[in-house]
Amino acid sequence: MTTSRHESIDIIGARLVDPQAGIDKISNLYVRDGKLYHQKPSGEAGQKVISGKEHVVVPGFLDLRTHCRVPGDSKAESIASLTEAAAMGGFTSILTMPDTNPHCDNPATVRYIQDRVNQASKIRVYISGSLTIQSKGESMSPLGSLKEVGVVAVTDCPLTPQNNQIFLNALKYADMFGLVIIDFPQDAYLSKNAHAHESFLSMKMGLSGSPRLAEELAVQRTILISQHLDIPIHLSSISSKGSVKLIKNAKESGIKITADVSAFHLLLNHKKIEDYQTNAKLAPPLREEADRLELIDAVFNGIIDSCNSSHQPYAEHHKNVEFDLAPAGAIGLETAALSFIDSVKDKNPFKLLAEKMSYNPHKILKLNPPSLKENSTANFTIIRQKDPWVYSRDTSLSRSFNTPLNNHKFDHKIILTYAENGIAYMNHAK
Repeated sequence: MTTSRHESIDIIGARLVDPQAGIDKISNLYVRDGKLYHQKPSGEAGQKVISGKEHVVVPGFLDLRTHCRVPGDSKAESIASLTEAAAMGGFTSILTMPDTNPHCDNPATVRYIQDRVNQASKIRVYISGSLTIQSKGESMSPLGSLKEVGVVAVTDCPLTPQNNQIFLNALKYADMFGLVIIDFPQDAYLSKNAHAHESFLSMKMGLSGSPRLAEELAVQRTILISQHLDIPIHLSSISSKGSVKLIKNAKESGIKITADVSAFHLLLNHKKIEDYQTNAKLAPPLREEADRLELIDAVFNGIIDSCNSSHQPYAEHHKNVEFDLAPAGAIGLETAALSFIDSVKDKNPFKLLAEKMSYNPHKILKLNPPSLKENSTANFTIIRQKDPWVYSRDTSLSRSFNTPLNNHKFDHKIILTYAENGIAYMNHAK
């Protein structure tokens, strides 16, 4: 990460929410030299003062699914634009997926990304490596070498190996090297040439559909392998109500499965594509309202452990084509946390937000989560409640504009993101 000067901040009369530390109160918080204090340190006042009970302070977010376009497509996203967009969304850390060009299946590509991150990022960037070479599922990546250069997780997201023997052997080695395993569950044969959720709507639109079964078969496979090998596996971007039931049963049986959902799938359903809006073409596809409601319930009851952004930037010419020719994916870093709040519609969404977008993602990656406790390293996000604003692609910090949420009105606003090296984002507008 780039070095930056730690600014002193006085946060006065804000609501501090850190459920893991047992903190949920109106109080003051002071930042000095990158540390947090609950009592005002001696000396001068903070360089910046933020006051008012409309502000909520939560530990910094970690995204478990960010698609990086460096190397390979810097027109769609640079490391600077990627991490600036993440910071605007309250993320102090992100995990990049391995589908770069060339793939993150070798130490050289990983080092290249690390060099760019060190030059341009104000937040922490963790890198995942490909489980298989080029994520083709045909041969295993050099997992030990990837571990040595700093990869923290392995995955073939947005793909998964279809050959069960290769998948099984790769998972054995990944676990042996202590790498976190993330699987994007999708049967490639059942979802082949699919462009939407299989439904009456997709049939009416003339689009080939991907059935829930394409996800659910892959989810069940991962659950059985986790049980057989007795190793933890994280399921990324669950979209089907049937998958929720399978994960629930697995957890009740003591199988070491965790799962996340994208913020898009909590906020939107498949009707968003009715006008052939390519920016609402996602992977996995948006499904029906019954699925969306089941996913929200799963967030509340702990079946779904975390929420990701599924940030997949594409240059405009890739998306400005016929629906069946457009790639699946949308930018989501700037809107994920606010979409989560809007979706759960809970009277106290911030406790759930801290759990699903900060504590649990860090726990899944075997990392120490940030905290608001006294003398902790400053790593937090400030949200201003009841400050309506309209998200516009024209003011996005991403280089890409492929969002299904253009002109969406949010009720809350992220005003400051403080990462380990200082202020990564600050909204100066009231």
